[in-house]
Amino acid sequence: MNYWQIASGSRGREYTDQFIRFGMAFVGGDDNVAAMSKVKEGDRVLLKRGMYKIVAAGEVINRDGRCRGQDDKEWLRDFDGWDLRAYCFVDWHEPDKPFETEGLTRATIQRVKKKNLKEICDSIIKTVPAKENYDPEPETPEPVEDAEILSFLIQEGLRPASAEDLTAAFNRIRLLAKYYYDEHTWENIREHETRTFLIIPLLLALGWAEQQIKIELPVAERQRADIACFSKPYQGNNDDCTLLIETKGFVKGLDYAQAQAREYAKHFPNCQVVLVSNGYCYKAFRRNESGSFSRAPSAYLNLLKPRKRYPLDPKNVDGSLEALRLLLPYHFAR
Repeated sequence: MNYWQIASGSRGREYTDQFIRFGMAFVGGDDNVAAMSKVKEGDRVLLKRGMYKIVAAGEVINRDGRCRGQDDKEWLRDFDGWDLRAYCFVDWHEPDKPFETEGLTRATIQRVKKKNLKEICDSIIKTVPAKENYDPEPETPEPVEDAEILSFLIQEGLRPASAEDLTAAFNRIRLLAKYYYDEHTWENIREHETRTFLIIPLLLALGWAEQQIKIELPVAERQRADIACFSKPYQGNNDDCTLLIETKGFVKGLDYAQAQAREYAKHFPNCQVVLVSNGYCYKAFRRNESGSFSRAPSAYLNLLKPRKRYPLDPKNVDGSLEALRLLLPYHFAR
């Protein structure tokens, strides 16, 4: 029996809830995939957050005739834009609060050899009951072709003459996003690049005029909204703002930024939608009747893999068509 430490993610892409919800652990990246291939049934796992906290421990189990796999679960191939190719099944034991310790490393997945960490793992498994039930894995939603996207957007108000420009914009954005994704060090693709070369071109192709868009607009002391879109050419009136987009670089996830965007929206009372984007993935959050924004997304778009529903929650969250509809300037004119 071997012991492993597996990271629950980093700021903005924290996977703890999903690990425990589905009774799994999953990783991406060639080195991590290779390490996961060595995990065996009966191995024990520490789920860590950072280098000093253990949030759960578990045992690798057999489910449906195997204890691990890779490249065969489509919902893990678009985990808010991340390709988490490899996984194992784990029977998790989650303490009421994280266990603080030393000896953990920065590695996403790594074999544990230190005695104190093994003892912590054994203690948690022995003293904390295992989770009784796990959620079924989400079904893979259907892909959406560009022809269907264009037909839908024209019905929603996009000028037919703009369809060709939008198709060209899709192609340019995808080529550049794939170059960033496959050929570049992600840390070097900052939010300034994603905003300038990926997000703004999409907004313009969808019909927003440059006069309606403000970039890094001051909203409070030392705070700036990355992109604010207005129902008319900007004249300094925040009441005209209908859409806010918080932009992130490639290495950042989309989760924590939504709280930041919702906070900015307090300064724009007529803002109906906030989105978080890394340039090719968009999470949209609509303002509800009470005037607040739900923590759960309303729609999700991955321009590299457009689908009809959100891969991580297809039952409750809309997909590419709705996300693009919410990005249309015509949507707010109704």
